[in-house]
Amino acid sequence: MNSSSGEFRERRGVRNTHNIISIIFLSLVALLALSFSIALLIKNAMLKREEEAVRSELEALNNEGYYTEVETQILVDEAKKVAADETEKSIKGMIQSKLEAGEGTTSTIRSLFPEQIVVASDGRYYFFPITDEIEHHPFDEDDFEFDDKGYLQYVGDDDNITTKTGVDVSRFQGDIDWKKVSDAGIDFAIIRSGFRGTTEGKLLQDDYFEDNIKGATKNGIDVGVYFYSQALNETEALEEVQMMLDMIEPYEIKYPVVIDIESADSDSARTVNLSSDSYEEVAKVFCEAVKKAGYKPMIYGNVKSFTLLMDAVDVDDYDIWIAYYGTPLYYPYHFDMWQYTSTGSVDGITGNVDLNICITDY
Repeated sequence: MNSSSGEFRERRGVRNTHNIISIIFLSLVALLALSFSIALLIKNAMLKREEEAVRSELEALNNEGYYTEVETQILVDEAKKVAADETEKSIKGMIQSKLEAGEGTTSTIRSLFPEQIVVASDGRYYFFPITDEIEHHPFDEDDFEFDDKGYLQYVGDDDNITTKTGVDVSRFQGDIDWKKVSDAGIDFAIIRSGFRGTTEGKLLQDDYFEDNIKGATKNGIDVGVYFYSQALNETEALEEVQMMLDMIEPYEIKYPVVIDIESADSDSARTVNLSSDSYEEVAKVFCEAVKKAGYKPMIYGNVKSFTLLMDAVDVDDYDIWIAYYGTPLYYPYHFDMWQYTSTGSVDGITGNVDLNICITDY
């Protein structure tokens, strides 16, 4: 009887131990389950808050005018169209106002392309990018003004620039009273010595050369000379320059000895198909011969001369006499003389005469 009771207590103790372990195990499982549930609740709350924050941000962006990529592209395309329409309207308005104000077609087109030199020739327009390979002149548009005589004067603020007023003349001016010309304030004269015929190519002396050079120097007007060239090659250029050098040998020449490079107006002119290389060769041969003879060489031409006929870069070694009528000067590169009108008026000269301003001290 006692032995059985002991065994019973032993078995109950083991069972109680098993129950306690089971309770602890189940408690741990319940605790883990509770912790996991709490973690899920916290994660869910965080996700919900993030969703609400994103939704709030999107609503704010939408309210502030932000758009989707597709919507943005549509707006960009619409803006481009509006800008193009406004630009077209502005350009048309500017062209219309310039033409109504009396500006020519070429002048109007030039104003639309400020980074290029625009040249009209034979019914076409040519465009030459302005280069920095050669020196540009330093003048602003308002640096020159006409005085009461119709002479162009430098009114800029560079004290180092001094100018002289001059004329260039030929037989077309006829007899000139050089005393009156001197009294009228003319400092220098560039006198045509001769020319080559545009079709047959014959060399001719200007009929009034001797009268003009003697009359000018006698009345204290410094002189230079020019030759209207129609040379086709080096040989003809040397013929022209030698003729000129022989003619000026007896006289004191203080201003440059000039080759006049222009395209002839006639379709039958001998130089009508002359290449740029040939024009440049003629100019260089002429100028080098002048330099060798002890005079200052110069090339005369208009904007077309230094773009279509020659490249300004290739003749940059010589002094430049640019012909452009009116102000401001439509030529970006350096120059030494500027022929600014062909309809000038000077006491002592009948009719129109070319007027020039010289910015180089010769």
